Amino acid sequence: MNKSVLAFILGVLVAAGLTLATVPQVSQEYTQPEPYTAKFFGPWNAAVANTHVPQVTFEKAGRGLKVTIQVDNHPMDPQKPHWIMWIRLEDTKGTKLGEKVFQPTDPRPAVAVFELPAIHGKLKAFERCNIHGIWLNEVDVKVK
Repeated sequence: MNKSVLAFILGVLVAAGLTLATVPQVSQEYTQPEPYTAKFFGPWNAAVANTHVPQVTFEKAGRGLKVTIQVDNHPMDPQKPHWIMWIRLEDTKGTKLGEKVFQPTDPRPAVAVFELPAIHGKLKAFERCNIHGIWLNEVDVKVK
């Protein structure tokens, strides 16, 4: 192979690398053995857990339930890039009850509101940070 071909290939690789470095690299297919929680924060620390564990509130709404999931004190920053990609609500069987997808330019805090039929028992709230992975908070639903 002559030097001009090698220089061309190197130039293409460098250009591609520079282009890829400016675009947030986020795989929608993400595997993680288990979600992180307030007690199990994997390779992160308690400070990271405090800004990633989804906070869940619920209230009676007619005959159903209004569930609000919020991730406080977390950036929504396309420049770093660092943001909440999605918030998902599931029952204990893993059935998805709702999901909201976010963009890095969305305002903070990341909030998702779901209207559900009456539910008793536990709900699982998940959120996905593009850097720190998937986080979980389980709550017992007790509406008076």
